[in-house]
Amino acid sequence: MARSWTRLHEYLGHPPGPVTYEMVSEAVQRKLGESDDLDWKEMVLEEAKVKGEWNEFSKDVAAMANTRGGLLVYGVSDAVELVGVDLDKIDEKKLAQWLRVYLQPVVTGVSYLKLPATDGSGKDVFVVDVPASETAPHFLYGWQQKDKDKTTFNAPFRHRDDTAYMPEHQIAAAYQARFARQDAAEAALDKHVRHTTDLISGELDHPAAWLVVVARPARPLPRTVPAPTREGVKYVIASSVKRADGALDRAVPLRRLLGPQLFSDLLDNNPGRGLRRWVETNMLVPARVTSRRGILVELHHDGSVVTAVDLSHKAPNDGMPGSSTLPVSCPALINTVFESVALAHEHRLALRADSPLDLRAVLTVLPGANWSLRLAPTVIELGRLAIAEWGRQPRKVQPAEGELAPFIDDEALASAAAELTDGLLHQFGMNIRGD
Repeated sequence: MARSWTRLHEYLGHPPGPVTYEMVSEAVQRKLGESDDLDWKEMVLEEAKVKGEWNEFSKDVAAMANTRGGLLVYGVSDAVELVGVDLDKIDEKKLAQWLRVYLQPVVTGVSYLKLPATDGSGKDVFVVDVPASETAPHFLYGWQQKDKDKTTFNAPFRHRDDTAYMPEHQIAAAYQARFARQDAAEAALDKHVRHTTDLISGELDHPAAWLVVVARPARPLPRTVPAPTREGVKYVIASSVKRADGALDRAVPLRRLLGPQLFSDLLDNNPGRGLRRWVETNMLVPARVTSRRGILVELHHDGSVVTAVDLSHKAPNDGMPGSSTLPVSCPALINTVFESVALAHEHRLALRADSPLDLRAVLTVLPGANWSLRLAPTVIELGRLAIAEWGRQPRKVQPAEGELAPFIDDEALASAAAELTDGLLHQFGMNIRGD
């Protein structure tokens, strides 16, 4: 999945969407010049003859990633004329391998678009779409004869229509910007968790184990992205249920023991308006409150997604006076994480966002901290929930964190959800495989 808004879209006045051959051809006819986010390339360079020698392809990708992302368009000359490339000779796996070998840290999220000619000219085009990197600066390593065969490394970047190399002060600024982004992301995730736990705590009159999952785009959405509509949000929720269903089948042995999915089973899919968000819940609106497991879903206009589920509801000993343990349903925990990750991905697709998603899952006792209770994991035994006596019973569970890459398939989504789930389950002495 490539980015949906690029220099070509802006120049040609096209709405967000995939880059097409027609767009490249029109930009060439109109003599669109190179810029910091567009680089015309006549051909894809072959691998260096000497192992470890300077790799131009990796340099160009790093330069885009270190700036603000952009397109490398192969098959267009420096004079901005369409010359074409042989798509059959381009090995995308080899290109990806070069990025892993020559760059530190590796640039992720790069997509490759083979665009056969549609005008009968036979001049095919190959586009490499590089997103702006959250882990910049990226350094290029290799050998250069001009440096007397010594190993060298530097951080390339785009300056207008040229590629240059960062001096020391610019590298220092790039690191500062990376750390500032990380701090801002941490603060934003914490804010979502605090807001949600405060909101839920005000509705509770007994201790309960709640799982809050937050997903937030690492980069802001373009200003041109319209706010989601109610019908759009309903479609996102319905689509996420199907995607989560497939991810669970891929990742969880004996998936049938987890029971029905929570979002489809406990929600009416009738979201209401919130403050720059859509909210779907079965607990905050008096007319919709039920005795079933509490659940809250928020889809924010900025691409963030917040879900919260009561994992202790209907578990054995729930709410019993004098109990020193608070049962936590592990099947519900697994369902919640997978459905939350699928929902975040579907929301991102609907907004045509190309950013990675920062993920955080927090399991906590509400209302407030109750240190006298131990969280007891429950599993399915003989068709019913029962406390896993062999599992750990921690008083506090550390948050689990992860990332959802912008260009993923269903297998990668299932893997990301499983990793986030195991981050919680490991603290109970178990994992998603049940061993």
